[in-house]
Amino acid sequence: MIEVNKNTLAGAFGALGKLICRTSPLALCKSIKVDATEGKLRLSTCGLNEEVSFELETSGEEVFCCLVGFDEFRDAVKSGRNKTVEVAFEAGLLLVGDRYLMTVKDVEWPDFTPKTEVKSCELPEGVVGMFARAAQAVDRNEVRAILRGINLCSGGITGTNGRELVNYDIPLDLGDSLTIPLPLALIQSKASVPGTFSYWPCSDTDFRFRIQVGPWCWTGKALQGIYPNWKQVIPESNALTRSIAFQPECGQALAAFLKNIPNNEQNNAVELAAVNNTLEVRSKDQGTSIAAEFTGDWNNSIFMNKAILLRMLLAGHTRIELGDGFSTLIATGGTGRYIAMPLRNAPIKTQPQIQPQPIKEESKMENTETKVVSAPMQMVAPKQEPETAPNPLDDLGVAIETFKAKMKASFDEVAALARKVKEVQIAQKQKERDFIQARRAIERIRIASGF
Repeated sequence: MIEVNKNTLAGAFGALGKLICRTSPLALCKSIKVDATEGKLRLSTCGLNEEVSFELETSGEEVFCCLVGFDEFRDAVKSGRNKTVEVAFEAGLLLVGDRYLMTVKDVEWPDFTPKTEVKSCELPEGVVGMFARAAQAVDRNEVRAILRGINLCSGGITGTNGRELVNYDIPLDLGDSLTIPLPLALIQSKASVPGTFSYWPCSDTDFRFRIQVGPWCWTGKALQGIYPNWKQVIPESNALTRSIAFQPECGQALAAFLKNIPNNEQNNAVELAAVNNTLEVRSKDQGTSIAAEFTGDWNNSIFMNKAILLRMLLAGHTRIELGDGFSTLIATGGTGRYIAMPLRNAPIKTQPQIQPQPIKEESKMENTETKVVSAPMQMVAPKQEPETAPNPLDDLGVAIETFKAKMKASFDEVAALARKVKEVQIAQKQKERDFIQARRAIERIRIASGF
């Protein structure tokens, strides 16, 4: 008999359940593996290419290994009335508290143990939180599969969606660059201790990896492909000619303001302007200001996507640096660094150049001489047209986003149809079972009656 703390066990189900697929036809994807060795209890769930395990110390010395339904095991733990839960394996059944659970038969658990030499490196404290913040900059619907994961290399931990980039400049002792899928189960564990990253080749092109953080162990398959050279988008320090700096409490107040304002227009733009040592942030008819320090030329305001600015502030960054004109900006002050682009085609309030009228009046008075004066004025207009003209790249970006939305809607419809087909199949199988049971009952009645 093994006794474990009920709250500790129940708290692990959130992360373990991330790999459970209740609609899967495979019993493996709906089961939990309970493995007891001398003084340890290990709970594991898995998908087709990954596995997550939770291990805790116990006082028991029993040794057994079995598979049971995840939902049944979770319900048995949570229904216990005591602070501890007793787990035992008796006569082919798993006893959890006061419930006996049927084991899952004829299911082969995947073998995720390395078969070749393993390379490893140490991960810093709080690495799970870094994964969580890097995952916010990852687009799960990205066409390029390699961008749906988080990259680990000697330059640190990086996540990007092509429009924004999160990098934790932490030196990792890695000779290779590996991109792991989003560690959703590991993020749900909320572990805050340091960890270990191990990886090994399973074929000529595929790598497997294992991340051990405290009692949690996540094993999976690395994404194939070459991760983009993210280092080339980080601006050089000498190119950052202006900056904004503010206190952390001011950043929190600004984040609270951004959360409460509605989205507007297709770019969801907010304006950042320097006014008398304060940073004014405006969105349509709403605005706020915080105390800030500025360096460089801030005669022109900048425009940013509200969601990107909010993610910067929630990451704890208190300094934004960028160059002159339309250039990459970098946010620092929190953990890591956040790189993004301001909006190019946002409206800029610099259009007070309505001065052709007095020039036309002079042209009436001076006839031939005013023609020489009007020539340079006509050259000013063509310079303004490219600034206000729509950017074809932005139109293309809008078209791509619209196409992505349509593709996502079609995928959702296909998934809904697939679920309906499965429901019909299940209903049909149930009818067949009812028919067989009814036929057997009639046969038993016929035999008993002697007809």
